[in-house]
Amino acid sequence: MKRWFVTIALSAAIGSTITWGIQKMIQDGNEETIELSHIEFKRRSGYKFIKPLQFVESKYEYSSYINLKNQLQQTIDSLIEIGQLSAASVYLRDFDQSGWIHVNPENKFHPGSLLKMGTLYEVLLQAERDSSLLAKKLMFQPGTERIPTQSYGSRSIKPNTEYSVYELLNYMIAYSDNYATSVLHSVVNYDNYLKIFTELNIPKPNVSSAQYTLKASEISNFLKVLYNSTFLSPVMSEKAFEILMRCDFKNGMSAGLPNSVPVAHKFGEFGLPNSDHELHEMGIMYLRDKPYVLTIMTAGKKVDHLAPAIAKITQQTSKYLLKLDAQK
Repeated sequence: MKRWFVTIALSAAIGSTITWGIQKMIQDGNEETIELSHIEFKRRSGYKFIKPLQFVESKYEYSSYINLKNQLQQTIDSLIEIGQLSAASVYLRDFDQSGWIHVNPENKFHPGSLLKMGTLYEVLLQAERDSSLLAKKLMFQPGTERIPTQSYGSRSIKPNTEYSVYELLNYMIAYSDNYATSVLHSVVNYDNYLKIFTELNIPKPNVSSAQYTLKASEISNFLKVLYNSTFLSPVMSEKAFEILMRCDFKNGMSAGLPNSVPVAHKFGEFGLPNSDHELHEMGIMYLRDKPYVLTIMTAGKKVDHLAPAIAKITQQTSKYLLKLDAQK
């Protein structure tokens, strides 16, 4: 393992632990109340002799966010009552205290295009070993592969046209283009793709099965390790952030945030005939330069009702966090 990876992983873990411990001391006013049993060390799996650190957080929800959790639960319940939603789950985590909450943690959803995060990571991991990969040209030649349709999509690559791997990554993430994803399949090692999910403690995907579902907290692991740069190198983590910042889906999280708030995000949708539609969004939003992971997963009868629900939940969350921060 490269020395930089070990250093970054340890620094992120130790820094997060110390920050959480200091915050706990301030809140409780008693150094002896800090217990290591309350801290959970999340490690990469899939190795024989080692388990590299990914991130550190409390086993318990952050007390300062419990009021927000209750408010979000009320919002979701009201949206369900009027028929805008049939189900929803929200996961929030900060990087200062490693504090988190999870609304309706038992709910699971098909992640849809959020799985493209695995493709992004697999390609960028290859690029760490082969610096020429991102500039490599690939031709989009439509074939017999069935490409899923989408309710949301703004731009797509053109047939019989060459694109660099980096351009294809942008189309796949920024515009959620399924055609770009299909072309990238020619460079993705599927075994390594699955290994990423194992290492991040996310259930292995089965994209062809409607029974494959995830919790909001599980899919959020992609963003936790991205900010901490404990999976990709710092250079590739920055590239991933740059691509996520270009996401042009404006109907969900972005609609619930002031234009001045940067957000690196990805949305995903899923639906089958005669079943609920699902729309999800995950991102890292920077509120007064403080980063927060926010993942919102929703289901409902009409797909165009889901994005406004995501926007409302995002707005409610951001306002609460900004008010809480102003009180410190």
